[in-house]
Amino acid sequence: MAYTADDLARVRQAVLDLATGQRVTSFRTANGKTLSYADADIDKLRELERTIAAQVASASHIGRRLRSRTRYTTTSKGL
Repeated sequence: MAYTADDLARVRQAVLDLATGQRVTSFRTANGKTLSYADADIDKLRELERTIAAQVASASHIGRRLRSRTRYTTTSKGL
């Protein structure tokens, strides 16, 4: 299942809602699936947040060439 940055924002809002005292929160993903979580499920919701964040981050790096940060130093003495 491919998640989007909007899904990540919805999950983060749901975590915030549960952390601020709501008993139940729900949101709809980009593919139309509705997910509901109770305050006891906050660990599951945070795991979903980490999964979506990793997927969104890896999708943003596809097709991008990472720049090398290697530095070469030479001295007159050959060190």
